Amino acid sequence: MTSMKSIKRIGNVLLMAILMIACSPEDGSDGAIGPQGEIGPAGAQGEQGEIGTANVIYSSWIPNDFGPGGGLLQKVFVLASADEINSLNVNLDTSTVMVYGRGDVLLVLGDEIFPLPYVTGAGDRYTFTINDGQIRAVGLTSNVANNDFDVFDDYRYIIIPGAESTGNKSSTIDYNKMTYQEIAERFNIPD
Repeated sequence: MTSMKSIKRIGNVLLMAILMIACSPEDGSDGAIGPQGEIGPAGAQGEQGEIGTANVIYSSWIPNDFGPGGGLLQKVFVLASADEINSLNVNLDTSTVMVYGRGDVLLVLGDEIFPLPYVTGAGDRYTFTINDGQIRAVGLTSNVANNDFDVFDDYRYIIIPGAESTGNKSSTIDYNKMTYQEIAERFNIPD
């Protein structure tokens, strides 16, 4: 009986080996592609991702450098030189650029932050220009006696690189319509 069991076992092993060798995947051809299945229900809305700040560039607060007096109706000082901008590897022509002034403008509330351009009650204008790869603060007045341009103690620029830009306005979000606080919160910019 033992030899019969052994012969059966050997026979079963040989049969399985033959079947494994005989059934290779290359033998059959692929069937036709079946019809497209139905579209399933939409999944739940995912959580809002965090706002990215990796590309946003902002300066520290730059002290007012207009200089006193001088009988001039216009004064200019450089906030960021062409070399500084080049070192940031940013194209100002395709970026959104904003400049802010900080000071005790109303003389009662302490330091406040205002976007440029800014016009005082006396008609003095604070603005900025982008020329020759530089960002410059500009003060304009019609009163030679009032040309210190000292309404703001310091200035800060913010650059959002690569935004599709027309002038200083992004095609998707007009950051110029946002307050400084909204910009600072959106891009995690510390005071």
